[in-house]
Amino acid sequence: MAVLVSGCGKKEKKVVTPRAAMGTEVAVWVDQAGITGGQIQREATRLYSNVPKDVPPEQIPMIQMKLLQQAVDNLVIRQLVKAEMERSSMLISQEEIDQGKKDLEKGLGEGNSLAMLLAEANLSMEELENNLRLDLFKNKVLKDKLQVALAEVTDESAKAYYDSHLEEFTYPEGRLASHILVQVPEGADDATKTDRRAKAEGIRKALLEGADFAKLASEVSDSPSRSRGGELGVIPRGREAKAFEDAVYGQKIGEIGEVVESPVGYHVIKVTGEQEKKVISFDEVKDRLVAVMKSQASQKVTNEYIAELKNKATIKLDGALAATVAEAEKAQEAAKTKASAEAASNAPAAEVPATAPAVEVPVTAPEAPAPAQ
Repeated sequence: MAVLVSGCGKKEKKVVTPRAAMGTEVAVWVDQAGITGGQIQREATRLYSNVPKDVPPEQIPMIQMKLLQQAVDNLVIRQLVKAEMERSSMLISQEEIDQGKKDLEKGLGEGNSLAMLLAEANLSMEELENNLRLDLFKNKVLKDKLQVALAEVTDESAKAYYDSHLEEFTYPEGRLASHILVQVPEGADDATKTDRRAKAEGIRKALLEGADFAKLASEVSDSPSRSRGGELGVIPRGREAKAFEDAVYGQKIGEIGEVVESPVGYHVIKVTGEQEKKVISFDEVKDRLVAVMKSQASQKVTNEYIAELKNKATIKLDGALAATVAEAEKAQEAAKTKASAEAASNAPAAEVPATAPAVEVPVTAPEAPAPAQ
């Protein structure tokens, strides 16, 4: 599960290894079937292929733990469905699998191929076919329930959701801004803070001398917004730390402001425009909303089926994995506690897309945005 990640604004690469060494011994029992540490490690490595290379190093340990848990869950679910398929009399033909591969490749879009997908996902053709076999079996078992669930999603039900969740389809009023963050570690001493501020002042100076904001942000910012050239989107009033909000609403559009200090570090801010409040019409979002609602209805049926299989099975973690997951749960609980404390102290600069939330068409209550760090 070693991962190569680029340091923030640096050329060198860092190798991050998991705390638990996963061997070939059984790490999870699903009834009488064992899932080995090697299988989990391979699945976790595959999941890591989707992790951006510029993730801040301090976030890697938590990401590792989450993906390790996701890898375990993926393999447990496959084993549960496999056992159910073996107990049934339902057969999945090679013709159905071949058609499934064609449908999958078609869904990848022009310029993409199944071979490219396998390479990116680190999967063999045999593994892909085995996974397709399980999916086809599951879909056959759930066919009637899926039809009922999908039939309940209509234009009328989508309109009812839209009417009762107008805030999700509203562009908020506020200013559009970008920033470059020079992060200050928690508990940093005065010397470190002075050094960090000097770096921020140097960045501001380079911008005043003509450096491209987006390019510089992508190279040196310690914020996840660096992948968007520093764009934070809309900054509405009353949500951010006072110093950050005062800077956003006090600067002239297009100018580089003075360095601003916040609980997470020093910001160089550029206000790029203003946005008026606007409600997106139902007609504009109807098709996407219906599609998302159908997807969620389908997922709900699948989740209930998997929950039933889990309830019938005996699932037990074993060896080093049991200890690792216990440690991860403690770490996640500590992270939640810390996040709650930071939210209570009015953490700065939550990142909001410049486009309205309706672009994503959420059909469940959205989570509060995380502070930009």
